[in-house]
Amino acid sequence: MGFFSAAGVMLVQVFFGFVLLIVSLRLLLPLTRVRFNNPICQFVYRATNPVVGPLSQLLPARRQFSLATLLVLWLVALIETVLLFLLTGLPLSPAYLLLASSIGLLYYLFGIAFWGILFCVIASFFSPDHRNPAVEVLFGLTEPLLRPFRNLPPKLANFDLSPLYASLVLRLIMLALVHALGPLSVLLVPL
Repeated sequence: MGFFSAAGVMLVQVFFGFVLLIVSLRLLLPLTRVRFNNPICQFVYRATNPVVGPLSQLLPARRQFSLATLLVLWLVALIETVLLFLLTGLPLSPAYLLLASSIGLLYYLFGIAFWGILFCVIASFFSPDHRNPAVEVLFGLTEPLLRPFRNLPPKLANFDLSPLYASLVLRLIMLALVHALGPLSVLLVPL
């Protein structure tokens, strides 16, 4: 891969990474206990409503889980995968496109979860103000991931090892996804 195709791959991954982040937040925020009037939630809803809103009428949400948002999320991942295949010269096989976009989307979501947990750990050292909109979203998104690991041993006084356990599980899942993609894993964003 030459310089220009590598630069194109990087630009596509950065742009679509930002779009995937916004749409992922639209999918995940209703599942958490983050206030709807949080400014970050408001931005996410305003940015995604032109696309997700009309689809929500066709695909209604089920128990706070938006099927329309999931469809948009997967379509964005599919478009990114098509562009990456074109830039790298890979054949546009429908089976490979579906496989790579689905696994790539899962890899991206697990990577976001990993980095969210890491940012929460770093923020906990500075005793953050939990009324801060970014801190509220960050802790709201990661708390459901950490909860299953809270009761695992060893119990240390005032020291929570659940982020370590959750991060380890997330990285192992991401490693399994990389191996499932095989040679196509070069298209994944290094998270």
